[in-house]
Amino acid sequence: MRKFFFLCFFLLTTGLVLNAQTNFKKNALTAAIVVSDEAKALHFYRDILGMQEAGGFVIDSVFAKNLGLSKGKSFKVALLSFLDTPESSQLKIVSFTEVLKQEAAAVYDAVQEQFGLQYLTLQVHSLDPIMARAKKEGVQPQAATPLKLDDHVYLVLLRDPDGTFVEVIGDYSG
Repeated sequence: MRKFFFLCFFLLTTGLVLNAQTNFKKNALTAAIVVSDEAKALHFYRDILGMQEAGGFVIDSVFAKNLGLSKGKSFKVALLSFLDTPESSQLKIVSFTEVLKQEAAAVYDAVQEQFGLQYLTLQVHSLDPIMARAKKEGVQPQAATPLKLDDHVYLVLLRDPDGTFVEVIGDYSG
């Protein structure tokens, strides 16, 4: 009995110590993508990749100026979730009504042509529904993807309507 007590105590304290070693919350990262056409972007991420709508908000010009992200231009943020739970990581789809197309940088052909966030990697249980929806919508996988990584695990590289690379990894029967 004494050994059992010490084992339980050890496991409990080890778990507390390991949990205290980081300041990050569960699902700590939320990425934001600035898009030229909110409807097209939402269609891609929601209807083709299968993400779920999770609300949104508008940043007015006063708050935008204080925030420092957009030189005082107001913008809209649509939130998409990976899972239907409050703890899910999210993707922000950011759109501007005032921004002229000339203000946005050109779409590049390869990730090394521009610094900063270049692509997203999504881990899914199955690529099958994504591949079916992509094919139906005429979204072509990039290069020679899907590529086999393991027994049934594949990687497919897609591009969203603005050219952002989206790498999706999961089981695939195709």
